Amino acid sequence: MTVIDTAAVTALYARQSHAIDEGDAGGWAATFTTDGSFSSPTFGDPVVGTAALTRFAEGVYTDLQKEGIRQRHWLNSIHVDAATQTARAYLMIVRIDADGAPSLMRHVVISDELADASGELLVRARQVRRDP
Repeated sequence: MTVIDTAAVTALYARQSHAIDEGDAGGWAATFTTDGSFSSPTFGDPVVGTAALTRFAEGVYTDLQKEGIRQRHWLNSIHVDAATQTARAYLMIVRIDADGAPSLMRHVVISDELADASGELLVRARQVRRDP
């Protein structure tokens, strides 16, 4: 990957964050390959494939709406490894209550296997792990 590709990873993460935070479950799922996977200790078994990823994101958004909470995903310290087509980043998820008060929901590290699907950068597999 080149520097431009590093910018593409940053843009990918921004698309993902805005989509899941705004309830665009299909848009979030579309940032993964059709057989893409999402694995997180918070949510149990891996979520695999577009339909399952969409349902997952819908559930997350619906649950937060019921609680009157918004969330914001903040990714930083993005490191892209050109040789392995992977990326790592730190992710903070901030909850915002009905009064607009923010609080840190969790801090994790994400590790992604990336894929170029017809010129579009997508996540093939995401592994989320708690930051010890």
